[in-house]
Amino acid sequence: MLKIKNILPFIIQIILIIPISELAAQPLTLDSCKAFALRNNVTVQNALLDVQAAEQVKKQAFTKYFPSVSATALGYHAINPLLELGIDDIDNAQARNYLYDLYAEYGSAIGLPNSLDFCEHGLSVGATLMQPVFAGGRIVNGNKLAALGVDAAKLQSELSREQMLLSVEENYWLVVSLYEKRQTVLQALALLDTLHRDVVTAQEAGLVTANEPLKVTLKGNEMRSNLLKVENGIALATMALCQLTGIPYSPDLTLSDTVVVVEADLTTDISTVVAQRKESALLDMSVRAEQLKKKMLVGESLPQVAVGAGATYGSMVLDRYSANGLAFATVQVPLTSWWETSHKIKEQNIRIQQAENTRADLTEKMALEVQQAVNNVQEAYAQIALAESTVRDASANLATARVNFEAGLIPVSELLEAQTLHRQALDQLTDARIDYRNKCAKLSTLVAAS
Repeated sequence: MLKIKNILPFIIQIILIIPISELAAQPLTLDSCKAFALRNNVTVQNALLDVQAAEQVKKQAFTKYFPSVSATALGYHAINPLLELGIDDIDNAQARNYLYDLYAEYGSAIGLPNSLDFCEHGLSVGATLMQPVFAGGRIVNGNKLAALGVDAAKLQSELSREQMLLSVEENYWLVVSLYEKRQTVLQALALLDTLHRDVVTAQEAGLVTANEPLKVTLKGNEMRSNLLKVENGIALATMALCQLTGIPYSPDLTLSDTVVVVEADLTTDISTVVAQRKESALLDMSVRAEQLKKKMLVGESLPQVAVGAGATYGSMVLDRYSANGLAFATVQVPLTSWWETSHKIKEQNIRIQQAENTRADLTEKMALEVQQAVNNVQEAYAQIALAESTVRDASANLATARVNFEAGLIPVSELLEAQTLHRQALDQLTDARIDYRNKCAKLSTLVAAS
């Protein structure tokens, strides 16, 4: 099966050292374009960032195993005391009168007020530590779910990388095909220039009418128009290739690879390929994720146990600062939420069944996709043989037409038609070869994903 060549890692190491501007000035190979894309492509970079983000989520989940510590500080100052107690606040009249007499005799002499103020100002700082002991398995399952997310992100990153490399290869061969079509047009123009001189000479000798040189001229104009379209296509396709690879675009960029047809090895065990594909692993992960979500929902209906400790320092009532501490344990039983949680669990069972159905359905579709890719490679290879046969026939027809025209047996219009058929046959052969390479690359990507 066609795969990325073993030399690609070595090329990547070179690219990491040599600036892009220097490498881009050289003819680009398919492997160098892939190496550039692995280094610069935004899709690949974002996929790697997704992996890093998933790893941070995993680290967040891991912190749930450890105690949570919080600190608080409280201070206040009231315009008026929040609590004021005086002799008038005593309900017992006898005691109140006695205190009035006592205060009148001694209070003023010793400087005692007739009332006491509390909670006029205060300050307190404290810290609390809470350690979960049992959370219904939600912490453990949450960490498993986060770890599963990291694995899924890595697989998605690899798939994005493979799809990007496939796009690079398709764009590369598109540019190559346009280069070959431009060469075909240039050859046709060279033939038309020679033919135009011959026809003009024949007209001057009185052998052909003035219509014959005009027909050649019109055909030459058509070829020049085709040449402009092909050159514009080359520019656009090269820009697209540069965008994928991160190479600065330049009209002087050239490609060095040519289309080489090598019959692909189609001895592929489809069931094995499907079972080992990254997409299959992702589908398994999706089912596993829904199962873990169910376990977390079950945990919501189970008792929650935690232990903790706290410490405070300050004064909130009197101006006497002191420290205090306590240890505590909590047990929380969600009684009223059992009914609601039971319906959530039933809903999640449905989600699990949906995920399993999707996995089964997409697994069958992946088998069809691989089989279709194999069929496409077989058909594309057969089309090359047909196109080569057509080129041989068109070349022979063009040679015969040229001989007959020089002998004066056919008009120039038939020679021009033979030339058009020959150019179309060459273009079809180019398209067939490029299509075969792309179909092989697609199949290689499906197999490489396993």
